[in-house]
Amino acid sequence: MSSAACVVAYALGLTPVPAWLALAIACLALVVPIVALVQLRQGRERCDAIAGERDELRLRLDCDPLTNLMNRSAFNRALDDLANIRSGSGNIIILFFDLDRFKDVNDSLGHKVGDHLLIEVARRAGTVLEGASAFARLGGDEFAAIVPCNAVKRPEDYGHAIVEVMNEPFLIDGRTVDVAASVGIAVGDTLLDDGHELLRRADVAMYEAKGAPRGGCRVYDDMLSGRQIRESSIRIELGKSMIEQAFELHYQPIVDARTGRFSSAEALLRSQSPMLSDVTTSTLISIAEASGQIMPLTEWTLDAALGAIQELETSSIAVNVSPIYFRQPDFVHRIFDKLLVSRTRPELLTVEVTEGVLIADIAAARHSISRLREIGIKVYLDDFGTGYSSLSYLQHFELDGLKLDKSFLREVGDKRKATQIIRSIIDFGHSLDMRVVVEGVESDWQARLLQLLGCDFLQGYELGVPMPLEELRELRDRSLLGQPTQAELSEWNKERLHLQTAAN
Repeated sequence: MSSAACVVAYALGLTPVPAWLALAIACLALVVPIVALVQLRQGRERCDAIAGERDELRLRLDCDPLTNLMNRSAFNRALDDLANIRSGSGNIIILFFDLDRFKDVNDSLGHKVGDHLLIEVARRAGTVLEGASAFARLGGDEFAAIVPCNAVKRPEDYGHAIVEVMNEPFLIDGRTVDVAASVGIAVGDTLLDDGHELLRRADVAMYEAKGAPRGGCRVYDDMLSGRQIRESSIRIELGKSMIEQAFELHYQPIVDARTGRFSSAEALLRSQSPMLSDVTTSTLISIAEASGQIMPLTEWTLDAALGAIQELETSSIAVNVSPIYFRQPDFVHRIFDKLLVSRTRPELLTVEVTEGVLIADIAAARHSISRLREIGIKVYLDDFGTGYSSLSYLQHFELDGLKLDKSFLREVGDKRKATQIIRSIIDFGHSLDMRVVVEGVESDWQARLLQLLGCDFLQGYELGVPMPLEELRELRDRSLLGQPTQAELSEWNKERLHLQTAAN
């Protein structure tokens, strides 16, 4: 009888259970629970693996891959959860900071060095923010943190500590990298204030802190909010003016101190928009730099100045070039192309740069200045005395001249030391084959004194206010400053001898 027949016969009760069938049934009774247990364990292992992968994926989604800090999404959730934080007083500190001159590092040293710098920045800042409940890299060179208030540290203590650790030079891939941090701080109540609004306030405070010469820290207050609203309206109006080209250049005469006659002029930007009539040029330029509008604005200024040179034919025009524009890799090519298109003689254009341009990257600045001078363009250092005011670094550059800031004139003639300082700077500039221009001449006696001190060129309201091109053309043939009389020269020689004796 076949196996199947035996099973049927057994099921009908016709035959006893065969031994092999009994054995199979016993084995099946043992195997089924074991298989079920194995499958259950495998199922649990698969669930655990899926949960682990989900947690790892969530961690990756919340983590900045470069610095291993929280990313923007994770930080936004932390801001959403601020109402659940219970610190002693219910107060919380939001810090927002970024790096000054980080773009210069990427442009000059490459993104690899920039990435390594960000890793080191995160590490240094982490030592300051050990008590933070959240610390994130929001993107680029922007970082933010949430720190509960305590009785030991004031909010600004954290900001100053971050500025201090960032001021120390970084050693990245064998290179010394020098940057600074600007820190904004907002303080709020976890139960009353929205976290995202606190972050916005910290952002506003950070941009205010950027006014410091080398990194800074600022705590948000209501005055900053009003300033931000005004700056936002200026930025919008500036954008409209650029579209409509509602600008013009005025030209302030620069006078040859030896002859008293017109020598050249400086081009100064003026807005034709009534909304910007009470906005100073320095404020306008500062907002344009912060908003990225400075590039097209500088392009327009250069084009207009070159057009003025063509009309004046033989007189040179000086143009202030923004540090952002100067640091563009193709900066010199841009200038050279404009000269070719406008058919302007290079020696009639003077480019004025500030001290910050030179200090930020000495090698790159020296290269660009050298190429400009090879073309025939004159390069002057503008506003000398408002920044680093160091005579030693000037020896690294071959400049055609420097312009002393008007602040130098505030005490000249009243205090002997101020006069000596100006004379020393003039002598130093001449020793480096540089011409010296003094800005801010507002009285006849200041002009006469600077002539006696050996200054090369003078500029200021006493000699001529900024004016349209038509008025400048009429002014060129007039004498704007008389020569010192013999009596004045004699008196000055006595004073100079007295100064030399006192110095010795």
